Amino acid sequence: MQFVFRPILRHTEGMADDDIERLLREVQATNSPASSGRSPQPARSAQPAKNDDDSSGGGAGGRLAFAVGSGAVLGVAGWFGGLLMPFVGSFSAGVGATGAAFITALVAGPPRWFSS
Repeated sequence: MQFVFRPILRHTEGMADDDIERLLREVQATNSPASSGRSPQPARSAQPAKNDDDSSGGGAGGRLAFAVGSGAVLGVAGWFGGLLMPFVGSFSAGVGATGAAFITALVAGPPRWFSS
C-alpha cells in the first residue's frame, strides 16, 4: 500500500515547491516599492483618538450610565439563570450578577460603540 501512495506524494511535493516559489515571487513583486512607482505610506488609523474628558459619553456620566445599564441587564439575566440552577437562589444570583456587572463596567468603562 505504501508503493501506491509514494508516487502521488512525490508529484504533489514537487508541485507544491514550484507553486510556493511562484507565489513568493508574485508577492515580492507586488510589495516592492519599485513596482508601484510610489513609496509605501504608513497606515493611518480609521478614527482619531478621543480624549477621556470628551463630552460625548466617554466621561464619568457615560461610564456611570453604562455601568447602571449593564448591571440591570445582567442582573435580570442572573435572576433568570438562578431560576434554572438547582441549589442557587434566583434572588442571590441576580444580586450577584448585578453587583459584578456594575463594578466591572464602572472600572472598565463603556466600549467605543456606546459613546458614538
